[in-house]
Amino acid sequence: MKRKSDDLHGTNFDFLKRAFPDLIDSIEDGFFGEEPSKGAFVRKTIKFMDGTYMTVFELIETRTGKKKKYQYDWEYQRGKLWKWHNEPYDQKLHQTVTEPDHMHHKPVGMHEERRYPNFGHHDLYTIMETIYTIREIEKQKQTDKL
Repeated sequence: MKRKSDDLHGTNFDFLKRAFPDLIDSIEDGFFGEEPSKGAFVRKTIKFMDGTYMTVFELIETRTGKKKKYQYDWEYQRGKLWKWHNEPYDQKLHQTVTEPDHMHHKPVGMHEERRYPNFGHHDLYTIMETIYTIREIEKQKQTDKL
């Protein structure tokens, strides 16, 4: 099921940081200090406690605060990224059932990114919950090995 196109709002980054204090180390304006946010264009870099990071882009309708476009790119390991985007792809062959919402990932051993449907990860709160869960599972796996 596709989401309604008008149900997304821009991220409250102060609240996001307070909501995930064990996950987020800092939120900086711009992409690593470059290309700062300006007007409707929001650009941030989120640095996580484990040393990984996410670049954030949101295009906000300034009158309503609604989000028109988003790109969230999480580098969880050097050179390995999960991406959540909502720009449509013109070629039908590469579209997902949730177009324009989709995810990208380049699995280990693969040379090209794959596009996946994105049914529910359209905001940073949901994505942060997912990343937090993944990190907790990884911690538990390490504990289980001891």
